[in-house]
Amino acid sequence: MTREKNIFVVLKENRQNQTKLIKEIKDYVAANNVNRIYLLKVIDRSEDLGVFNPEAEEIIVTRAENDISKFMTNLTDVGCQVEGIIKVGSYHDRIEELAKKYNPEAIIVQSSKLSGIKRIFLGNSVSDVINNAHCPVIVVGS
Repeated sequence: MTREKNIFVVLKENRQNQTKLIKEIKDYVAANNVNRIYLLKVIDRSEDLGVFNPEAEEIIVTRAENDISKFMTNLTDVGCQVEGIIKVGSYHDRIEELAKKYNPEAIIVQSSKLSGIKRIFLGNSVSDVINNAHCPVIVVGS
């Protein structure tokens, strides 16, 4: 029995240019006979920052659902199943948790450049994914 091939695509801010990311996904799927794409949207939990607002979190989750739905329309011709997953919590922890569960053959992430001060306070979430992933991580510049 052959193992189903799947990949993760980590969606970040919807404001970024998605053209390169969509092209990379389609190229990877075509070259590697992928069966399923998991579109991941991770929402940082506000209570981790000392503030918790359930109404705001609900709005953010709804917005994430809309982002995934819009992104899926770009992948209708990709030739495999596409599924959206939304998780609330630490970016790299949620990706690591899902990677253990679904065992993707690759993770595709879109990188955005942060200024020096933002990088100090926010860190580089893409490098956390790269350092902890059990599979190749493809970084697509925005």
